[in-house]
Amino acid sequence: MRIHILGICGTFMGSLALLARDLGHDVTGSDTAVYPPMSTQLQAAGITLCEGYAASHLQPHPDLVIIGNALSRGNAAVEYVLNAEIPYTSGPAWLASEVLRGRHVVAVAGTHGKTTTSTMLAWILEQAGLQ
Repeated sequence: MRIHILGICGTFMGSLALLARDLGHDVTGSDTAVYPPMSTQLQAAGITLCEGYAASHLQPHPDLVIIGNALSRGNAAVEYVLNAEIPYTSGPAWLASEVLRGRHVVAVAGTHGKTTTSTMLAWILEQAGLQ
C-alpha cells in the first residue's frame, strides 16, 4: 500500500512512518519542518520527504493519507485530500487498526516520571514472564 503522511517529521508521525515502512508499505511524506534528526532517519529508511504541503506531493494519489493532528482545514494538502476523495485517517487511528489491533496496550502518560514508571513497568512485566 502506498501511504503518504502529512506532518511526517514530528516525533509521532515519523515513528509511524518507520512502522509503516517496516510493515512493507511504500511510505512518503510532507512537512514544513524537514530537518535532522528525523529527516535523516526517515531518508535512511528509504522514505521520500517533500518540503511543504503542495497538492503535487500527492501525485500519483496514494492509497491512504495519514494526516497529522497539527494540520487542519485550510491546509492545501488537506483540502486536496478531501476534494479528491483520497482515503485518509489520523495517526492514532492507523496505529490502532494496523499495529495495535489484537494486542494488550499499556500506556504511561503525565508530566513527570514517565521514564521511571515505564522502566518499573517493563521490569514488572518481564518478571511476570510477559513480553
